[in-house]
Amino acid sequence: MILIMQPDPLARLETWLAEAATPRPVQRGEILFRVGEKPTRVYWVRQGELHLIRYGAQGERAILQRCTRGPLAEAAMFSSRYHCEGVAIVDSELWSMPLGDFLDALTEPALGRSYIAWLSQSVRALRGQCERLSLPRAEDRVLHALRESGTYDLTTGTLKTWAAALGITHEHLYRTLARLERGGRIRRDAAGVYLG
Repeated sequence: MILIMQPDPLARLETWLAEAATPRPVQRGEILFRVGEKPTRVYWVRQGELHLIRYGAQGERAILQRCTRGPLAEAAMFSSRYHCEGVAIVDSELWSMPLGDFLDALTEPALGRSYIAWLSQSVRALRGQCERLSLPRAEDRVLHALRESGTYDLTTGTLKTWAAALGITHEHLYRTLARLERGGRIRRDAAGVYLG
């Protein structure tokens, strides 16, 4: 069987956005939109980190999306209002464009297929995350994540960020990684964490 490597769908979309959208820097702590506002623009993260945050009745904070690359709040494109707020966690660079222009552009076949391919990858990643978070032990969550991706890249993310994505404290992650490394199940260096 011959495997054909598909190009990164985000690369095609980002090439198009670089020409069609407006670059927009955002400062750490800046709020792009709030709960109840009508979506009128597409925000696409080029670099940095933005979160979708929802607050509960008692003020508890839930992070619905941690976005370091790609569209922020893509589900809101077909909603009458935002159900969360979009916040820059660090100084970041975005592309921004009117929502209607973006939706019209997706009717172009190659661009539309790239977006669908990216959505498909995102669904698979979310299913993997749901499966991972259902595992009771931190060790199993770490190994599951590494089996899915092959590595955790420390040049683009921190262990604290990974711990939050795994649903554990960073202290628990540090102890778990040390135990797995001693047992030969993982390897670590300055660039990443890998299966052993």
